[in-house]
Amino acid sequence: MYSPELTQILKSIKIFAGMSEGHLNEIKPLLKPMQCTDNELVIREGDPGKAMYIIKSGAMKVTRSDEEDDEIFIGLLNAGSAFGEFSLIDDLPRSANVTTIEESELFQLDKKDFDQLLDRDSSLATIFYRNCLTETFARFRDALANITFSQHTLREKNAELEEINKDLSVAQQIQSVFINSEAIEQNRRIHERVRHEFIYHPCIEVGGDFMNIVRIGKDLLAVIIADVEGHGVTASLATGVLKSAFSLLIKTHGDRPSELMTMLNEHFCEVLSKKLFATSYYALIDLSADRIITAKAGHHHPLFWKARNRAFTPMEGSGVGLGILDDARYTQQEYAIEKGDRLIFFTDGIIEQFNPERMMYSHRRLKTLMGDLIIKSEKEISRKIFRDVIHFASGAPVEDDITLLMIEFTR
Repeated sequence: MYSPELTQILKSIKIFAGMSEGHLNEIKPLLKPMQCTDNELVIREGDPGKAMYIIKSGAMKVTRSDEEDDEIFIGLLNAGSAFGEFSLIDDLPRSANVTTIEESELFQLDKKDFDQLLDRDSSLATIFYRNCLTETFARFRDALANITFSQHTLREKNAELEEINKDLSVAQQIQSVFINSEAIEQNRRIHERVRHEFIYHPCIEVGGDFMNIVRIGKDLLAVIIADVEGHGVTASLATGVLKSAFSLLIKTHGDRPSELMTMLNEHFCEVLSKKLFATSYYALIDLSADRIITAKAGHHHPLFWKARNRAFTPMEGSGVGLGILDDARYTQQEYAIEKGDRLIFFTDGIIEQFNPERMMYSHRRLKTLMGDLIIKSEKEISRKIFRDVIHFASGAPVEDDITLLMIEFTR
């Protein structure tokens, strides 16, 4: 069923570019053959996107319907072409109709099957997200280059703009990968000595913040927070690259924070070629030794509440943001922890939020309010912080993603 021609077709599809023979051999068994008659509707505009398709033989036309249900022709697809690729990322409604114009043979790749493959193979996921990022850049450039003010082509260009809007939805699936709120909620007690809570609020539909908590040993927890430059699909795809790298590197470097951060930086520089940068902070929590070991990459230190002193204690260490210098190296710091201590990780979206008078929320306000809430033994502190930020904004737009993660050592 899977001829050498199929390998060449897969290699020619942009979202699979650069994948090894081994990666392609993992994808091939997921492909389901389809036989289509002439004038058969394969994808209907508005239907949920659950799969992508590869044309083995035959041809298709791509169309949209305008408000009067008139057909707008967008293009032709021939053997070797693929369509519906970004349905592997999101399951939003299809933006166009795809209909055969002759008898055709297809392969169908279901999103749910591909999701399972990405979960199993972090290296394949990294290449896939990088390719999605590159393809999105290319689509944006092509669409913008082709848009004119010509009334004659207005309807066709509107269809292209709809395709851009669809591309922006790609980040929704990626968002669920690197900020999986449901999974974190279901795993509130990641360790019997640790309690955590968080807030995550992207300033637009999708964002560039990333946080994760991973148990890498009986008494070892890995915590990371990151903030990719910008917002929207570009930042989201870059964050997907960062998350995939973290998922892979945590297995081999999770117990060495400075090395982990160095490897993340090298990967970020290599994949994104210094087109984007990110700040990040990593903490290894060793509950068997009652200590934390941290590494910083241009990100704010977390607030470190010491229960013994009923006050915050300063944290040290420095390091350049990810994606700026190929050969950046990072140091690590070690701190003792006790019952009642807390770590509060956060991103710029909180402290740099403006109100209508263009005053910033500030690091000082966050620290003061956080300390007051802890002393008063308040519950749901993260939600109270978020409400205070929104109250402070007083209707001013939320200009950056708001992310906060608090970890409390309960015994």
